[in-house]
Parts: sequence; structure tokens; C-alpha cells
Amino acid sequence: MTAGVTGLAIAHGLQKAGIPFKIFDHEPNASARPREWTMGLHWALPLLKSLLPDKLASRLSEAYVDSSLDWTQSPLDRMRMYNGLTGDIMKDIPIKGQIVRVSRRKLRTFLTGGTDVKYGHSLTDIHYNADNTITAAFANGTTQAGSLVVGADGPCSAVRGLLLSEEEASVKPLENVIHTNITFCPQDKEKALFLRSAHPAWSICLHPDLFCMLSIQDTPAEDPTTWSFQLVSGWLGSRSSFPTSSSRITELKRRGNLLCEPFKSAFDCLDENLDCKYEELSCWETKEWDCQNGRVALAGDAAHAMPPHRGQGLNHAIQDAYNLVNILTKHYAPSSTSSDLSSELQSYANEVSIRGAEEVRLTKQNAYMVLDWRSLEQSPVFKHALDRSPVVDKKEEKEVETAQKEVTAMAGA
Repeated sequence: MTAGVTGLAIAHGLQKAGIPFKIFDHEPNASARPREWTMGLHWALPLLKSLLPDKLASRLSEAYVDSSLDWTQSPLDRMRMYNGLTGDIMKDIPIKGQIVRVSRRKLRTFLTGGTDVKYGHSLTDIHYNADNTITAAFANGTTQAGSLVVGADGPCSAVRGLLLSEEEASVKPLENVIHTNITFCPQDKEKALFLRSAHPAWSICLHPDLFCMLSIQDTPAEDPTTWSFQLVSGWLGSRSSFPTSSSRITELKRRGNLLCEPFKSAFDCLDENLDCKYEELSCWETKEWDCQNGRVALAGDAAHAMPPHRGQGLNHAIQDAYNLVNILTKHYAPSSTSSDLSSELQSYANEVSIRGAEEVRLTKQNAYMVLDWRSLEQSPVFKHALDRSPVVDKKEEKEVETAQKEVTAMAGA
């Protein structure tokens, strides 16, 4: 496992169940990933809380973009989309259950607490031993023996690359999609307050020439001059049309100037000298893998890499973590089961391949449709908001309900 959110969620679940594990990460240290963005945690929120020890689960708000907000109250309990031409609300969709918005950096830091991560370990090979164990080999010359390796190592997963052919394992880019993700701080009280006037946490603005999401990124103090924001924008076109950072900022500001307020002001806040890169969005449509007699599993982005336009990636990653931990808990003393671990892990791979592939297809379709003014009202996000794909197994819906009851009981204890 790596020290991303998926791997750390699995680690806490295993630790809670008393199952030994080790986390290996290819990054040199915990601060090697400086980029920051926000993520929506909604239908999988009770699953994540159930994986964590009670004391840690009660402190999860430390990872929220604003821990002072009551996320159960309107308008924080809904998904709000604005018409960028008129400023009118196009959609104001209540979210099933609860939604919170988390900082990627803060959530990873929060989940790293209480774990021991071995940094500087890039996986190069997995050896399958005669005694049904595995030995993982790393680029630094070290090895680690174990009974199961979980590839929770991101969209370009090394574990996935060792399980499948190069063609089968490779991510596929989204062609002709321009996508930027910028974090900025207005450093001005009135501007910061104004940017939150559309929604206290996050909202979407749709325009024939631009898709935009504006979110609070972090509120480190009551002083609005310290607030940072995330600004995501996208449109259909060729990235080669804007080869330099300055040309990208100029084009962003030109398109942003077409929007209603406060989104227009968000683009006005961007520094002309900002280093702006176009992000290479890609996806991996899940394929069932051979679990090698119960010795290899994939989870998170390694199992279903998808674009961010429907806010599903983190939630499916937590579902993977929850399912894996439940399977392993049943097979580790003092628990016991007559079922075969290998067959259960292959069934897990089958379930992820169905759920993951469907969500990747749906999210990829949505990514293109929300960038096309003519089709956006038929897009999956308009039809399903942040709900799980209609293909999701009823068993998993029941798991979420059960986890929610457990968390509620814990809170009331």
C-alpha cells in the first residue's frame, strides 16, 4: 500500500482489527507531494468513519476545508450549479446522506497519524513464492515478504502494471479536454468574503465557454485574508493552443471574465505571473485482474482512475478499502470463516471491475457533457448529482446504511 488516502484508510481498518501490515510509498518523504486540491466526501463518509478508531473518527472535521461549518444545514447539504450567463441557480440538488469537503493535504496528514510509512520504496517486482506468500522488490534494493500486496498506488499503479499487460494497464487520456486546477489566496478580506457568497463551501458555474468550480480550500483562521481557494476550470479544445503559462493565464482570465459574479472575480484574483499548467486528465476503465491465489489486490485510483467531474473517485476508493478490510478481518484470528480467502479476493476483484468500470464510463461521459453547453442538462451529474452509479449493488447500499448506524451509535455513546 502507499500513503495516499486509500492505503491509509485500509491501514487504519487493519490496525483496528489487529491485522499486521506495512505501508510502502515511492515518494521520498511525506511532503513530496506539494500540490493541493479539495475532494467531496459524501456517500462513503460513514464507511470511512467506520474504518477509523473511534477517537480518530470523532476528529475527522480537522481535515475539512472549514471545520467551523455545520455541513448538515442548507445550503451545505446540497450541490449548487449556477448559470454563468445569467447568475441564476440552474440546479440546487439535495445530497443523499451528508457531504463534506476535505483538503487533500489535510486528509492525508490526518490519516498518516498513528501509522508507520516506509518512504522511498518504488515497487519493481512481485515474486510469487511456492508457500503461497509474496516477496515485493523495490528499486532501492530492499525486499519485503508477506501474504498479500494491496496496490493502492494511484492512477499509474506499479502493482497494476505487474498484473496486466502494458496495454491493459495503461491509463487513457481524455482527448481535447483543457483542464486547470489552481489554488490561490486573494489576501483581501472583502474579496474573500465575496467569493463565498455563491456558496459557503463550493459551487459550480456553467457557461457555453467555460466549466468552473469554486471551492474554499482552507480557512486556517478567522481572518479572511488568510483563506485560500481552489479554482477548477475546463473547456473543450487543444492544449497546444496555449503553450506557455502566461498564455494560459491570459486565456483563463478572458474566459472567466464572461462569467457571472462571484466567479468572474475569482479569475480576476489570479496573479499574471502564476505558474499555470494544463492537467492531463486520464482514466482507467477497470478490468478484472487475477488475484494470484489471494495474494494481490487493487484499490482506489489503481483500480478505477477517473476524472473529477462527478466527485466519485474518493468515495469509491473508500468503498474499496471498506470491502477489503471486511474480507481480511473475517480471515484473521480470532475471527474465522470457512470461506476461501483466494475466492473472496477474486470476488472482490470482480465486484470492483463492475462497479469501477461503470463509474469510470459514467464519469468520463460526464466530463465531456458538462463542457458542452448543448448536452450538459443530459449529463450524469444533472441526472444523478453525486449519487453512486445506478449499477451499484444493493448490498453496498446496505453496507453504507449499516456503517451510518454504527457511526451514529458511536457518536451517541
